[in-house]
Amino acid sequence: MQRTYVQLLQAQTNENATLLRTENLVYLRDGDVVLYKRERSRVWQMRYKLFDKEWRRVSTKHRNLNYAIKVAGDIYDEARFRERLGITHTTKKFHAIAKVCLQDLENEINAGIKPLTNKDYIRAINKYLIPFFGNYLLENIDGEVMRKYELWRNELMGKVPLTSTLANHASAYRRVIDTAIQRGWINDNTPIASMSRRGVKGKPRPGFTREEIDFLLNYLKTYSVGGHSGVAKEMRLLSRDYIELLIGTGMRCGKESLNIRWKHITWYTDSNTGKRYLRIWVTGKTGARYLIAKHNVKEALDRLLSREALFDGKTLDEVLNEKHDLPLFKFKDGTQPKSFHTTFIWLMKASGLLKDSATGQNRTLYSLRHTYATLELIENKTDVHTLAKQMGTSIGMIEKHYSKLTATMAAEKLA
Repeated sequence: MQRTYVQLLQAQTNENATLLRTENLVYLRDGDVVLYKRERSRVWQMRYKLFDKEWRRVSTKHRNLNYAIKVAGDIYDEARFRERLGITHTTKKFHAIAKVCLQDLENEINAGIKPLTNKDYIRAINKYLIPFFGNYLLENIDGEVMRKYELWRNELMGKVPLTSTLANHASAYRRVIDTAIQRGWINDNTPIASMSRRGVKGKPRPGFTREEIDFLLNYLKTYSVGGHSGVAKEMRLLSRDYIELLIGTGMRCGKESLNIRWKHITWYTDSNTGKRYLRIWVTGKTGARYLIAKHNVKEALDRLLSREALFDGKTLDEVLNEKHDLPLFKFKDGTQPKSFHTTFIWLMKASGLLKDSATGQNRTLYSLRHTYATLELIENKTDVHTLAKQMGTSIGMIEKHYSKLTATMAAEKLA
């Protein structure tokens, strides 16, 4: 009959083992386990080696030698048992692994690797994963534990999360597991419960029609020269340029667009046609990339250039060739706006475009990115691969959010 885990450990504990003590060392298990004390410490430490003959070190957390010997034997026996089963001999609790994972994520952010995505993972790990799973060993997280977590998380949130939220949490959870595998703290064959990605389906994203975009761009011509204060006047001017840039590129609002500097903009010349295109280097949620701007974005750049005292009397070509390390969007005093969100909401209210007639939702700056993707697919027949590269997202995400446009895109063939 197959022996249980406890029976095997007991059998190993009862094996003949010699104990040899010198002044500062205690040798157990034929020298494969050694107890010792560090300088200025009364706690017994242990080192042990398995089949690979490499020494591992761990504290017994005991001052009493008899207790320390028992703990050392238990640690060694469990390590040998795990070795026989092909399971990594080292165990760490979730919070310890998560701490290392968080440092890895911070290092990636500092290196410019998916900064926004990694920050989302960090928030999920700190707010949800560590508080619940902190004292669990990964191998002990089974289906029942995961069900308890999901109930706890939903109660903490006060709702059933959106699918997009759960996908972010599941990816963060997977990063912790991958960290443990990479560090050798668990075996990649160790069964661990997966986290569900199924949540409440999100509402369709609010966007603009072609007619509404044309109206908005025309409305901005007069709206941008208004404002009651100096800051408000500058914000309106900048918002017009900012909105035209978003509409003309499909880039993300926020850091991806606000971090653009003049040196990031260049002319790209097609060697076959000789045509020039504005090319912009951006760093965002999915890393860095070049994107191509619509031709009319040049008008926004010309306006920004005309308001910069440093560029007085210079053409756009001259400024771009000089590679200035100046923010594209900044006030006269050199500071940058933190966000255009509030200014955009006031613009939407003033123009009567706040509500999306199709969804009833309030439009936000993100609606411009959504509109860019929609118009590219319908009007320009841009293929999803090219669009995904331009927008810094995956083909899967484009297909997921815009698959409903398939029939419209093929209208000529279907009619």
